[in-house]
Amino acid sequence: MSSGPYPQELEYLQEVYLRTCEAFDQGELNSTQARATIMRLRHTDVDGVTWKVDTTRSGRRAAFVRVNDQPAPSTVRRTVSTGLDALDEKYRDICAAYDRGELSATAARNEVTALRYTDTHGHTWKIDTQRSGKRAAFVQHRETPAPKPLPVAEPVRVEPPQAEHIPDVKSETEEFDDGARLLRLKKVAVLATTAAVSIALLVTFTGGDETATTSSTTPAITAITTAPVSPIPTIPEDNSVSTPLLASFASREAIPNDTEIEFGRSVQNRPLTFIRRGNPNGIRVLVVGVIHGDETAGLAVTDLLKKMEVPANVDLWILPELNPDGIQLKTRQNANKVDLNRNFPVRWKPLGEVGFWQWAGTGPATEPEVLAMMKLGKVIQPQFNVWYHQDYFRISPGLGRDGDIRERYAMLVDLPLLKIAGGTYSGTATMWSETLNNNDTVSLLVEFGKELREGEAQANADAIYTVVKEFFPS
Repeated sequence: MSSGPYPQELEYLQEVYLRTCEAFDQGELNSTQARATIMRLRHTDVDGVTWKVDTTRSGRRAAFVRVNDQPAPSTVRRTVSTGLDALDEKYRDICAAYDRGELSATAARNEVTALRYTDTHGHTWKIDTQRSGKRAAFVQHRETPAPKPLPVAEPVRVEPPQAEHIPDVKSETEEFDDGARLLRLKKVAVLATTAAVSIALLVTFTGGDETATTSSTTPAITAITTAPVSPIPTIPEDNSVSTPLLASFASREAIPNDTEIEFGRSVQNRPLTFIRRGNPNGIRVLVVGVIHGDETAGLAVTDLLKKMEVPANVDLWILPELNPDGIQLKTRQNANKVDLNRNFPVRWKPLGEVGFWQWAGTGPATEPEVLAMMKLGKVIQPQFNVWYHQDYFRISPGLGRDGDIRERYAMLVDLPLLKIAGGTYSGTATMWSETLNNNDTVSLLVEFGKELREGEAQANADAIYTVVKEFFPS
């Protein structure tokens, strides 16, 4: 029988608890909403015992109590054992070797303090030597890479536990520099190469005169280094011959199933494509996997939707990549450095300038990806539209039928229902898509965490069909 939940098996519950408390402190949730979210939390450990948050003992961190003979809700998937179990096993093996006299105290301590594990969220853990006993206790390790084993005489610093599982909120630097630094380095390399070629050509055409070369190349080099440099397009092979174009179909009814169709091109001339599946007379559902190039978890859902059986009442439109250039550059923005999710014409407003992580562009719908999306949306007129993002780990609550759909979807995929904040929201894709289908499109934005949990992609694919069945009568 399990005597208590293993800390490493409760990471998810701790994270939702902390985020819920944070949302309450910031006024995003009232006490009733926060309590309801916390009371729904359940976890079944490897021994089959179900745990819930003990509200009488919880503070900055959650405390847990066993649920007596109550099964976990069907919407909560069982958490599998993590790599921390292996770390705990190594810890106990080292302790056993010390007890048998096979290791000295110094050697045992060095081996224990050197143990590290990095989970799927990118958090690195080490043994908390001040709290470990027969089993290991863990604390987040902030340094990368892991340091060499500490000397015995050096005390082990324990990091504050309050923020162990709270992901860092996106900052302007984090959003923009993810890939932009590499782009800047590429620009420097291009400038250096261009200058070198210019010098070589001038040497050739001046007959190799050293004095003439030096004086004549100075203005050219100055002009090169001061002129703004745009990203060098990487133009893929044109596939318009083999891929049908959206413009070649007279109406929505004429667009075939299970055929990749091009509806536009990106800044760097990459094709934008979609695939239609299911019943052409069913509920029109549009799923977009990626709009921010550094948020690609949604591709796992669109990949599943391409293969899964489509319910008889669904007309499914799958659009994996709206920002292929951003994916290649590993940046939030497109190749023009515009945040596509701030460039749609509905409630657009100027936002920042080039280099700002949410730069909305020089005007509404200036980007080819957005213009192409607007044409496609006009053809589809979706009734239900899903956009996948990262990594706020939540779905924003809503009102009325829209709010009911958000809450139901959140329950089905184990995401907390919390307000999305931390940026300026104007000209977004959801604002635009809600105006489709005579202003009756339900547009849902799903924020995954930094990584998809086991089974999360499948849960989201299934949730789309469940929501359609429950809220969109045929």
